[in-house]
Amino acid sequence: MVYALHDNQGPSEEEPQEPRRRGEEEENPLKFEDFESMSVEDAMGLDEKRLNTFLRRNQVASKYTSAEIKRQLRTGKITTSQIADYNKKANDANAALTNASIIGAEVFRSEDAGKSWKKVSESDLSRLYNTYGYYFGEIRVGTENEDEVFVLGVPLLVSRDGGKNFTRTDSIGRPHSDHQAMWINPKNGKHILLGNDGGLYRSYGGGARWDHLNTQMPISQFYSIMTDDATPYNVYGGMQDNGVWFGSSKNDPADRWESLMGGDGMVVAVDTRDNDIVYTGFQFGNYFRIDKASGDRKRITPGHDIGNDPNRWNWRTPARLSHHNQDIIYMGSQYVYQSLDQGSTWTTISPDLTKNEKSGNVPFATLSVVEESPFEFGTLYAGSDDGNVWITRNNGGNWESLNEGLPQDRWVSSIAPSKHQEGLVYITLNGYRYDEFKTYIFKSLDYGKTWIPINGNLPEESTNIILEDHLNPAILYLGTDHGLYVTMDGGSHWNLFQGQIPNVPIYDMVIQERENDLVIGTHGRSVYIIELEQIHELAKPDQKVMD
Repeated sequence: MVYALHDNQGPSEEEPQEPRRRGEEEENPLKFEDFESMSVEDAMGLDEKRLNTFLRRNQVASKYTSAEIKRQLRTGKITTSQIADYNKKANDANAALTNASIIGAEVFRSEDAGKSWKKVSESDLSRLYNTYGYYFGEIRVGTENEDEVFVLGVPLLVSRDGGKNFTRTDSIGRPHSDHQAMWINPKNGKHILLGNDGGLYRSYGGGARWDHLNTQMPISQFYSIMTDDATPYNVYGGMQDNGVWFGSSKNDPADRWESLMGGDGMVVAVDTRDNDIVYTGFQFGNYFRIDKASGDRKRITPGHDIGNDPNRWNWRTPARLSHHNQDIIYMGSQYVYQSLDQGSTWTTISPDLTKNEKSGNVPFATLSVVEESPFEFGTLYAGSDDGNVWITRNNGGNWESLNEGLPQDRWVSSIAPSKHQEGLVYITLNGYRYDEFKTYIFKSLDYGKTWIPINGNLPEESTNIILEDHLNPAILYLGTDHGLYVTMDGGSHWNLFQGQIPNVPIYDMVIQERENDLVIGTHGRSVYIIELEQIHELAKPDQKVMD
């Protein structure tokens, strides 16, 4: 008996789910289609409150107030048809993943070793994992009963009649959702281990009840890492499906970490002038300004300009505070946005910097990196997930391509402008989308006009983040899919950092300069802090390479 789980992405005849509406319904609300045949004169006569309500309800860029809309209509800068088209090409990536009507999961069974197959599932499994079956798609058969079948998705389902009917079996014990791994004891089918986005769970009742095993296991999957300047300093991080948290760097068990945000936790930026204002959010650019002291939070995600295509946000949307003024924030969709007032209003300071050649229910052609020069305000670098690299030296007045000399079409995973030398910049790229795992690390001494490979003696593996040491410019730290590497000669020779740092993916790192600590966020083994004094000692002029 062989079972197979089929991820059928074919369209369903069912209507897609309507998004939930919040708050009271407005009587006769303005709609985008109302502007299709509206004259400028009619638009100028719209009630101010009604127009403002329309703008805010539809998350039109915050700089557009009723008065500003009418001013730009009057001067011909925008048209009513452009307002009507504002969201026509918009793609709510979260909704596209979860609300699309597809046939969904189907269970097939073969009783002749795979020569012929028959669909056996009768239950509606369309919402088992919605449109992202590539993230799940696992099926397991009981070791004592061939008619006991588990399918793994957002919920965990079980069938005990050979795959015909399924019911949930992940309720008691409150296991986390999003299930990806399961082991069933071959000697005891009631003994099951379950891996999901919440960690490791165990059942001795065939899945009827679950116990959480990883309360003391450091297995969090960090996408990003950041520190503040408190004493002792705090570590912040966004985690896969476990939100954004922060906690003391002293790692005292009595001083528990605190939650800032749910969802898939993404990039964190901290205003270190008071250590209370934090910018962070969840997937696809849903970012907020949070005041830890008061608990206040404000959504700051910029809307696109009228006349521009809607924003395409990367899963891990880049966001950075300025080195020169922490009231200034940068975010990147396919455009670079700049805010001078802590995210309250935004200015678009670039055209579309991607190739914009592909689309789908998960955004492609997005900016993956936005970085600012520590030396020069107005010098910014941007990199995209489809292989474009850019620089502006005049705060977005014009952008220059830096693609020449780099591998083409590869995901730009990090850009690191030097803290020590003006014009020196480092970059890493990876080839995930081409099933390619070469090591791509380059440096430039002339603002990216020419690139020099510095992969040295590194093995071939995907590179995620490069970081320059804050005291010694010859020391570089590299996070790859297999661990942490260190060079003490600018990239000619690299050494795998062994010992306490596990060989797991490292997506982000930051140096807490006051304490001389390297803080590492791993994707699977939580956070590590390395005191850098010994590395600095090893890197003295007469010691170029670690023994």
